Amino acid sequence: MQELDWPELNKRNIKAFLRRDDELSAASGNKFYKLYYNLLNAQQLGCNTIATFGGAYSNHIYATALTASALGLYSVGIIRGYKPKVLSPTLQDATDLGMKISFLGKKDYARKDIRSLLPILKEMDGEFYLIPEGGENLAGVRGCIAIARAVAKQLHNNPYTLCSAVGTGSTFAGLVAGSPSTVDCLGFSVLKGEDKLGAKVSEWLSLLGVKNERWQIKTGFHHGGYAKVTPELMEFMRAFELRNELLLDPVYTAKMLWAIESLAKTGYWAEGSQVVALHSGGLQGRRGFGLSMM
Repeated sequence: MQELDWPELNKRNIKAFLRRDDELSAASGNKFYKLYYNLLNAQQLGCNTIATFGGAYSNHIYATALTASALGLYSVGIIRGYKPKVLSPTLQDATDLGMKISFLGKKDYARKDIRSLLPILKEMDGEFYLIPEGGENLAGVRGCIAIARAVAKQLHNNPYTLCSAVGTGSTFAGLVAGSPSTVDCLGFSVLKGEDKLGAKVSEWLSLLGVKNERWQIKTGFHHGGYAKVTPELMEFMRAFELRNELLLDPVYTAKMLWAIESLAKTGYWAEGSQVVALHSGGLQGRRGFGLSMM
């Protein structure tokens, strides 16, 4: 965990930390945790093929290809859209790692109807294990509980706010489920007009049998919508990176940090508070914005 040089928070006597899951491994960040139980389940079921979904710059596709390759498993990526003339760097990496890439038109992809998937699924050898897009299932949520427990252990269960970017709500649900009763969990939607995330998180918590009401999801910090950026966000991100000698991804983590600073300026946190932000990795996705991973 890295204590941050963050003038807007530090001048208000707010201690800010960044949970550096981007340093975890090559398949870094929350995807490592969301894949853990899924891949364990696949191995226990004797499935030698992992199939999953994602876009051309999907962190989940990249992490699945890398982790499956390391475990000696065959992987299939079902990609949203039609095959381009040149693969994105993410899909090329996945292919180089042994993942079979299949494309599905956006309309069929959105429905993920079994009839549209049959031609792809029939090509697989042996039993296969299907992971939802982004690892959004109960196994993925369970894996993310470990993140919250590790943070609590590092901060000795002292009061703090645990912050995370929110896309599907599954990572955030794991953070809420794994946090002690002294902790507030604050999620920031990276989606435009998404009003169902709270219900999704509540559903995951119910399935886990967890009762925790110390959480909320804030909207309005998406900078145009999923995978959209603004000049202001990019300027903020570059300054933050230079000041703290690290890299961020503009889709999730940078938007969360922008939101935290925006709230701090309004006096959201009292003087002396502690804020912990989750760096959820995804640095390979920087290439979709013409940014280096190094």
